[in-house]
Amino acid sequence: MVEIGLAFNLLLEGIVFFGIYVIFTLSLNFQYGYTGIFNLGLYLPILAGALVVGYLPGRLAMMIYGVKGLDYVTDNSSIMVLLKGRLQNDPLTSIGILIVTLIVAFTVCWLLGYVTGYPALKLPADYMALFMLCLAESLRIIGMQTMEIAGGPFGITTLNPFWWLGSLAYFGLMALIIGFTAMICLVYYVICRSPFGRLMKSIRENGLTAECVGKDVASIKRKVMALSFGVLGIGGVMHGLNLGVVIAYGYTRVDFSYWPWLMLVVGGSGNNLGVFLGTLALVLMRQIMINGKPIFQPFLPFDMLWLEPLLLAIMLMVTLVLRPQGIVPEKPSHVKAPNSEGGNLQSQKQPA
Repeated sequence: MVEIGLAFNLLLEGIVFFGIYVIFTLSLNFQYGYTGIFNLGLYLPILAGALVVGYLPGRLAMMIYGVKGLDYVTDNSSIMVLLKGRLQNDPLTSIGILIVTLIVAFTVCWLLGYVTGYPALKLPADYMALFMLCLAESLRIIGMQTMEIAGGPFGITTLNPFWWLGSLAYFGLMALIIGFTAMICLVYYVICRSPFGRLMKSIRENGLTAECVGKDVASIKRKVMALSFGVLGIGGVMHGLNLGVVIAYGYTRVDFSYWPWLMLVVGGSGNNLGVFLGTLALVLMRQIMINGKPIFQPFLPFDMLWLEPLLLAIMLMVTLVLRPQGIVPEKPSHVKAPNSEGGNLQSQKQPA
């Protein structure tokens, strides 16, 4: 029974981890795979969303319940115990705080994407990637050095909006993450299948041609960045809630920028199915390495810690050599063209 319970917990953990990273990788695919925006600072909005969930919900709950005389950062443990006792019997307040947090995180990250898009999109692709990377690292340093935001280098505990479910609180959080993942997948699917999705691909292929037919390419790219940044902020909220703590130091470019990029490359950019498969492949690999350390370590001439980056590098090289378009290559889009004989419309394939 113990082994079954452990396996079940590992399965739940893997599902939640997969859902969160699907949000990240789909947003990256929305930027790069469909619009051609080369962004290495993917963890900028993710960290911003995490900082919002570390800063806002607890202080909002303190204000609602009239908790005074305690500092939210230095007395965080005592405050969490107090708030948990209140929120366990108040589901409406818990859900209300969660909704406000999600709205604020989406709005902050949406504005962040829209504003940073003005200078970033004027740069060549490689300079833009470095610019966004520097912005993300700057926010990370600010989060690490500023105690008032989310506890600085020590981090801060987050509220669980499902404490009122008692022992089922984690299942409620898991359902929330899965629900948001499904909703975000649907939103991206509808947009990418719409005329706006085809416009995004046309900008990716040749922005000058799109401008010549009257499209405001810069404005469209800013909108894409704003929407994807808002969704990434939601992903950052989900990640912070799942961990139960927000530590700015932990939001590194490896885990929250390079990992999604690798998932996109392995799966195939420009299509959402490839994103799913690439994310699933790397999540399974990571879960196997994390939980199989006692099995693999005796056979390795080095510490198990270095196996993960080594396998990631090997997977990337193999993919680029044998399958440069990813597991699922992007399919040509179908457009309607007039039939010269009868004037009817017929489906034609053209490269995306």
